[in-house]
Amino acid sequence: MTHMVIFRHPEGKAGYHQAENVDDAVRFVERLRNQEHVTDARIFRMEEVPIEFRTYYKVELASAAAPSPAAAPAAPVAPAAPAEPSNGDAAELAPQAVLDPAPVEAVAGRGRRFNRG
Repeated sequence: MTHMVIFRHPEGKAGYHQAENVDDAVRFVERLRNQEHVTDARIFRMEEVPIEFRTYYKVELASAAAPSPAAAPAAPVAPAAPAEPSNGDAAELAPQAVLDPAPVEAVAGRGRRFNRG
């Protein structure tokens, strides 16, 4: 297992040394103390922490200027005539509820979220 020696030179400058095992780390600390007069040295055991990168998409409206409560009309207004759909069939669909963002994996059909079944 890899070990890290963290030490401070007598001048105050921080130093780091990576050793392949604890014996190499101890020998390095001994050399620091005996040859370079370093009295502040510590040895740490290094262990890799596994991580994963996941693609995450967030969709935002390009021109989402919500009216402020003060700008809302006092009386109900009759709905205006529908405009020509700008994107074909999609314009005819009913508005969808806002959903909690999910990783691409769940949308792609795996049905799992953050490694939980």
